[in-house]
Amino acid sequence: MKRSHNSYTLDKSLGHLAARYSRVLMRRINAEFLQHRIPITAEQYSLLIHLWDQNGLPQGVLTEKTAKDKTTITRLAAGLESRGLIVRLPSLIDARERMVFLSDKGNELMDQATDLVHGIHEEAQQGICEAELEACRKVLYRTCSNLHK
Repeated sequence: MKRSHNSYTLDKSLGHLAARYSRVLMRRINAEFLQHRIPITAEQYSLLIHLWDQNGLPQGVLTEKTAKDKTTITRLAAGLESRGLIVRLPSLIDARERMVFLSDKGNELMDQATDLVHGIHEEAQQGICEAELEACRKVLYRTCSNLHK
C-alpha cells in the first residue's frame, strides 16, 4: 500500500512522543535514585507520590490514579511493604479492600526522592514557558479523557 504525503508519522504522533518522554524521564529518575542511594524505582515512586500527597488510599484507588493494573499495584505494594516504606491494612468499610499508608520511613525517603524528581522536571522544562506547559497539560488530559469515554 502506497503512503500519501499526509500519512501518519511517529514524529507527529502524540502517543509516541508522550511514551518516549515517559521512558526518558523514568530512566533519568532511576539513574538519579541509584546515584543518590534512594532504594526505589521510578515505578515505585509513581505509587508512593500518591500516598505522599494523600496518605491512606484504597489499593483500588491507587490502581486508578497510577493507570496501572491490579497485579502491578499489588506487586509494587508488596515490595514497598517488605522494605517498610508502606503499610497495608484491611479497610474498615470493606475487609476485601486494602488501605495503603506511607510509613514514617517512607515519608523520609519521599522528601529526598521528590526533591530529586522536581529537579529533573525543572531541567526537562527549561526554556519552556508556563503557557506552553499548560497547553501541553491540557492536551494530554484531554487525550486521556477521550480514551476513558
